[in-house]
Amino acid sequence: MIRPAVAADAPRLAEIHISSWQAAYAGLLPAEYLDGLSDQAELRTAQWLDWLQIDSGKRQILVSVDDPDVVGFAHLGPSGDKDLTPSRVGELYAMYLDPARYRQGFGSELMEATFTHLRESGFEEGSLWVMTDNAAARSFYERHGWYADGTQSDVCLGITIPSVRYRVKL
Repeated sequence: MIRPAVAADAPRLAEIHISSWQAAYAGLLPAEYLDGLSDQAELRTAQWLDWLQIDSGKRQILVSVDDPDVVGFAHLGPSGDKDLTPSRVGELYAMYLDPARYRQGFGSELMEATFTHLRESGFEEGSLWVMTDNAAARSFYERHGWYADGTQSDVCLGITIPSVRYRVKL
């Protein structure tokens, strides 16, 4: 089941965010960086509470629920890229699952809900950023119709993260 996230979900969103980064990005990001995320549960919970307070019909946090547990999330809204038109292009800012729930259909269900919300919000296209070396995520997105548009970035979180932008027609 997919539903909009609520404030009570914030601690679980933080937990999924941290554990999924640690699982998905092992070998892609420095181990000390990923290990340090374990100490950020309180900070991440506060971030999720802030994001959940943003009142915008086009911005949404969806959660995948396997009763009674939240097992994943998708955070989406208008594109933040300067070369894209935010009224026309919606962005999937983040999509993560509890690593124990990988390859059970929850990601595909979240992706379909993402497409539905973006279309219902009036977007004609979607965009997202993914680490260049993240073959598993890139394969997942490509299976759902996304394609690399050739735009690249070196996002910095105190570390360089080569990334590529993907797009999809809605």
